[in-house]
Amino acid sequence: ANLASSAMAFSLLVPSLLALAPRAPLHTGATSRAIVLTHIRAHVVASAKSGEPNLARRDALAMAAAFTLALPAVTMPAFAESTLVTRQQAYTRYVPRIERGRDFWSTGLKKAIASGDWASIKKALEKKGSIDRIFGPMELWSSSWSGKTITEKTLEMNKAIDGLREACRELQMAAEGTEGGGGFFGFIGGPKKIDEAKRKQIAQSAYDKGVKAINTYIELGNEGLGLQFSPLDIID
Repeated sequence: ANLASSAMAFSLLVPSLLALAPRAPLHTGATSRAIVLTHIRAHVVASAKSGEPNLARRDALAMAAAFTLALPAVTMPAFAESTLVTRQQAYTRYVPRIERGRDFWSTGLKKAIASGDWASIKKALEKKGSIDRIFGPMELWSSSWSGKTITEKTLEMNKAIDGLREACRELQMAAEGTEGGGGFFGFIGGPKKIDEAKRKQIAQSAYDKGVKAINTYIELGNEGLGLQFSPLDIID
């Protein structure tokens, strides 16, 4: 009998508790649970005073446990709002820097390869150079798509970053104009010089790989971006 009366009381109580939902963004999950339990206790006391069927303590706890199933729906707006704010901050902070790196790759680097301006390319690859500066923002923007656990999206975006790093290693070799240098014979003879035609060939291949990596990264980031944000343009 107590169980039946508890179920009936809980069904009557849920609408008033769900009325708390508009205020949910102001509370953490723990605070929301405290509010719910307070209302349940108040309802139990009121029921006893009005002569309604007595609610045993175990029944009240059963009601609280049952309502916990509905609680995520109540607190979801707070989580969604927090995620949106975090995404806005990350977008504002990192995306413009990614776009600058993308633009340098598609224009400045392309021109430098065409003209054989290896000094400019080496400078761009140095720490905090025009190319090197893209990696930090790329890593931070990809990580913004994860929370306590790393999402598949973040992992895929990081793979694209690895592809860009590989392209930069090949580009570095072309800019240096040497290859090899490892092993016993490399130690004796030193690094082997690369002729100009091959340097440009290696650099162009690295450029193309970089374009593919950057575009893949951008396309992954644009998925599920939301109407609040402008999608990033890929390199044509």
